[in-house]
Amino acid sequence: MLTLMPPSDPLTKACEEGNLERIKSLIESGYYKVKSLDLPLIYASIEGHLEVVKYLISVGADKEVKNYYGDTPFIKASEYGRLEVVKYLISVGADKEAKNIFGYTPLISASAKGHLEVVEYLISVGADKEASGGLDKGTPLIYASIEGHLEVVKYLISVGADKEVKNYYGDTPFIKASEYGRLEVVKYLISVGADKEA
Repeated sequence: MLTLMPPSDPLTKACEEGNLERIKSLIESGYYKVKSLDLPLIYASIEGHLEVVKYLISVGADKEVKNYYGDTPFIKASEYGRLEVVKYLISVGADKEAKNIFGYTPLISASAKGHLEVVEYLISVGADKEASGGLDKGTPLIYASIEGHLEVVKYLISVGADKEVKNYYGDTPFIKASEYGRLEVVKYLISVGADKEA
């Protein structure tokens, strides 16, 4: 696993900045081995530098590489709302159900951060809307409810996410939204018939 720290290596720094010409120059110099491309790929995915991601994969970077926390480039791109990178990684066969060490999938990560377009895309390619992760085994709907991402909550329910799903502790999206003071989410869940006594 790779530790994700602020980049000091010239290649990683260039990937974070999206400087494709510098990246090509550094790689073509022969100094970097293919394994050296993995951490830069994660940084490029976080920053949404699609052309850099494409280039690194084309020269051998591992699209399923994991950092210290088990995050793949796909998980990080989803977490940061980098839709075009997400689409590209799917097109080259990235695992849409990859989990980090906490059990977060790309869909859980995108839902928790409120990235509606990424959530919609992931659902469209068959991501598991009931996948659970985290210490409390929450689903994308539970995490979106906790964070107060109303549009994500609405969308997930519209595509059939279980509004009465329970986490490890027996808490539903309604309970978590209430606990975190997400009034608009609470109102919406009531409007679609969420069990207030669950």
